[in-house]
Amino acid sequence: HALDLHQDLAYYESPPCVQLLHCVRFDEGIRGGESTFADAIRIAEILRERDPAAFDTLSRVPATFQKIHYDRPDPVHIEYRRPHIEVNHRGDVVNVFWAPAFEGPLEAPQGDVEEYYRAYRVFAGIAEEDSVRIAFRLAPGDLVSFSNRRMLHGRNSFSESAGSVRHLQGAYLSAETFI
Repeated sequence: HALDLHQDLAYYESPPCVQLLHCVRFDEGIRGGESTFADAIRIAEILRERDPAAFDTLSRVPATFQKIHYDRPDPVHIEYRRPHIEVNHRGDVVNVFWAPAFEGPLEAPQGDVEEYYRAYRVFAGIAEEDSVRIAFRLAPGDLVSFSNRRMLHGRNSFSESAGSVRHLQGAYLSAETFI
């Protein structure tokens, strides 16, 4: 199955800045499985141009990002609330947080709920447009690095013949690593 565009660890107060994905193995028997990427800040700017009200909502109403796993050796319950789009004092988009699989219940004033979900659908629709996405097949030994706070990543669906393997290994770096 496909892995929809997302960012990792959006439920952290300070998600890692850089993500590394290393292709350890990608056998010829794998059909599909291309890595997909989209610039979330570009998507946010397109949203601002097309639908300023939706942009305002996603930069104002906090979403709930969460990872809740009690049924494991090291249980975890992490929640963090923030708007999907972060702007600075000049209104520039500086971060976007998008992780649908790790989003929890919306806790917002009743007057914001309908507009939030409408804005969410518009953003998600833009993220699916071919004009903002790239897809390519990694080869064994390839390493892709990208800003986890700017880029969305995912994977096209794939099928495998018997014994074929697709193995990517990920790692993260915080912004402080570069200071």
